[in-house]
Amino acid sequence: MFFLCLCTVAGLLPLPILFICILAIGCLADPKIFCQVDHSLILTFIGFFIFIGNLKHIPAVSSLLSSMITGHEVIVSVLASQVISNVPAAILLSGFTEKGVSLLIGTNLGGLGTLIASMASLISYKYIVRSCPEKKGIYFRWFTIANAGFLAVLMAVCFLVFYSI
Repeated sequence: MFFLCLCTVAGLLPLPILFICILAIGCLADPKIFCQVDHSLILTFIGFFIFIGNLKHIPAVSSLLSSMITGHEVIVSVLASQVISNVPAAILLSGFTEKGVSLLIGTNLGGLGTLIASMASLISYKYIVRSCPEKKGIYFRWFTIANAGFLAVLMAVCFLVFYSI
């Protein structure tokens, strides 16, 4: 399945064919797997993309983002990632800057911080809530402390490396 996905990314396999292949392989391998999908998580992620798609078309927001991001791609993308997750933030902000490397650095760093900053973080939290509900509070607290700490350290390194040159 991974190879088929790579073929689609490379433009060798059309997306509808990939979709059919993945469904067929999934059904052959384990038909019950589709019942175990976390639909709420998928809907949350889809919601983020709908939200950013609509946000781009609001003139006031569009001009605000355009003026804010110029020269501040890393910090703006880190901050946006804390609120709308790093992948949707990258897609939203990519239309407002030509500095793709800075945007990429910012959204990668932005995956740290709040629980919502990365879908992987939400997945880990949902797993903890399901398997050890009594530990969700302590997990959330230590998760936030560790992620905020790592984000602060990596932001400092980023600014030392890129802005001291």
